[in-house]
Amino acid sequence: MKRKNSNALLLDKKTQHIYLNFKNFLISHLKGKKFLVAVSGGPDSLALAYLSKIFCNELNYSFSAIIIDHGVRKKSDREAKKVKQLLLKHKIKSSVFKINCKSGKNFHLEARKKRYEKISSFSKKNKIKSVLLGHHLDDVVENFYIRLSRGSGLSGLTPIKKVSQLNGQTYLRPFLEVKKNELIKVSNKIFKFYVKDPSNLDDKYLRSRVRKLRSFMEKEGFGDQRLLSTLGNLNKASEALQFYSDEAEKKYIIKKNNKISISKKLFTQPYEVIFRSISKFLSKNKDYPPRSKGIERLILDLSQNNKKKVTLGGYIFQNGLNLVKVTKENRSS
Repeated sequence: MKRKNSNALLLDKKTQHIYLNFKNFLISHLKGKKFLVAVSGGPDSLALAYLSKIFCNELNYSFSAIIIDHGVRKKSDREAKKVKQLLLKHKIKSSVFKINCKSGKNFHLEARKKRYEKISSFSKKNKIKSVLLGHHLDDVVENFYIRLSRGSGLSGLTPIKKVSQLNGQTYLRPFLEVKKNELIKVSNKIFKFYVKDPSNLDDKYLRSRVRKLRSFMEKEGFGDQRLLSTLGNLNKASEALQFYSDEAEKKYIIKKNNKISISKKLFTQPYEVIFRSISKFLSKNKDYPPRSKGIERLILDLSQNNKKKVTLGGYIFQNGLNLVKVTKENRSS
């Protein structure tokens, strides 16, 4: 039986529309009647927590919130406590976990990896299968420019997925069509606060420089809406390629009696099909596959007629004339 939800009355018409899409998305994709919300203290994650509360009150679901303190800023522990208190005022219970990340060039990548490790550990311990993340439309646009600057291929240039799987958990991103400004309005109205990360304005980080690039691109006629149209077309092409890559992986990467081998016929396929098949194999149960350059070198070595051994992604690939034998690398020493 649905509960009467007075919290929803606090939302204006625009936010009510966001909530309706949010609710329909969760109903379609949640695994089970409880889920986890990752909260950074930013406006996107605070809005995510609040709309989750409305959703649970309305439909008798339950959720937990997890706050990650990266420990980089001097006052990060105070910010985490303040976010916890703010959530509690709205009857949202949360757990705070601190991770240690070194501030530097790879800070965002390291922080992301450790965040996911904490989220995965907490989810498994509490038997939670679905995790909500606050990625929004601005993230989609910025990720495209970042990956374009790094020379990413088609798979890297496709937009962030609304639904993805990692380590037995389903990750849901219900805000990918919502602009950050809309989430800031929700956070300001409900919480009167959100954490402002100074690294977002620091040109030392590529993402910060990309944010400034967006306004320039808008003036030149290549604004967000035009980019999103391009991303939609890229995604359609990527899905078609992924279909054929999945078929190739099933056909040519053979797993039998705990033994793995790769038919050399895989290397007669179009290059993008080969690349995606190998990348998917190497990324199973991992957040990311190895770097593209490593996979490219592996494909080059295995495409040739030699008996060379190549190591990548925790596996040893022993090349042969008709097939490649694959064994897990022993890293205990």
